[in-house]
Amino acid sequence: MVATRFLPLVLRAVVAIVVATPATGKFLDYRGQVDFFASLGLPAPELTVVLVGAVEVAALVMLVLGFAGRVAAAALAVVMVVAIATAGVNPLNVVVLLGSLGIVALGTGPYSLWQPEDDVVGTAG
Repeated sequence: MVATRFLPLVLRAVVAIVVATPATGKFLDYRGQVDFFASLGLPAPELTVVLVGAVEVAALVMLVLGFAGRVAAAALAVVMVVAIATAGVNPLNVVVLLGSLGIVALGTGPYSLWQPEDDVVGTAG
């Protein structure tokens, strides 16, 4: 069915759109993000902002390209679980978490550059 085939692509697009602004914001408003992370009591907020921003930006690029999307989505899911646990439930974090878990379960779908599981299980075309 067409809807099922393109669901992973839709999930990738939704997650990428929602993550783009906060991911780049970690670097564009670094001082503000450090202050926010410090207010949450996160350790080493200067380093934590950079690490979280790097994971989010890398995951964003990987999801847009469909390059090892399950790996990217799993990393993003971990970031969202920590964000929800420390900052509380935010609807956008929930969307990213659920979308990421969907990508982990379904893969990246059509228009993907590389899905490593294809090489492992021999389903690459």
